[in-house]
Amino acid sequence: MSTRTVYFIVAVAIFILALTAIAAYYYRRWQKSSQKNWERLLKRLTAVDRSSIAEVALDIIDESGRRRKDEASAVLEPSEISKLVGGLEGLEAMEANCAVLVDLAFYVQQWYPEAIVVAEKLRLSAREIEWHLGRLRSAQQTGKLEGAFTMYAQPAVATYYLMTRQVLALYEEGNLAMLADLRSAL
Repeated sequence: MSTRTVYFIVAVAIFILALTAIAAYYYRRWQKSSQKNWERLLKRLTAVDRSSIAEVALDIIDESGRRRKDEASAVLEPSEISKLVGGLEGLEAMEANCAVLVDLAFYVQQWYPEAIVVAEKLRLSAREIEWHLGRLRSAQQTGKLEGAFTMYAQPAVATYYLMTRQVLALYEEGNLAMLADLRSAL
């Protein structure tokens, strides 16, 4: 073997090692970034009382999201609804969480492309909640907030409840390791 061939083989080996080192560096950086993004998403969630949300939502819908039509449905009074969700402030916390739920669906899309459909549904649901809260803010300005809670707050809470179920179902369907963290956060 000639000296030129040996130099060529050494140069190619060094080049391959350099490419491997660069790929490993960026892969680890991507993994850390992905983990930080996940942690940032979860930190953006505002704490809300899940059991109260479920109680208010399940007063007008069933677990599948269909409107209840039995005699025991829609029995909560506006004052009870307001107390359970924390008033307008609690609803605003849910509204802020809606953006995070949409981002969580887009986040999972990196590994599970079918998440785009769920993300779009969540975005539309978030707009619906925004609309309901707009009506409640208007009712507050006119001094009729208490009466508007049944008409606007309860459907908003039900929509939020269904959004959280959709995100959890998406992560379950994708069989993602972050599901346990997400369950505890939602």
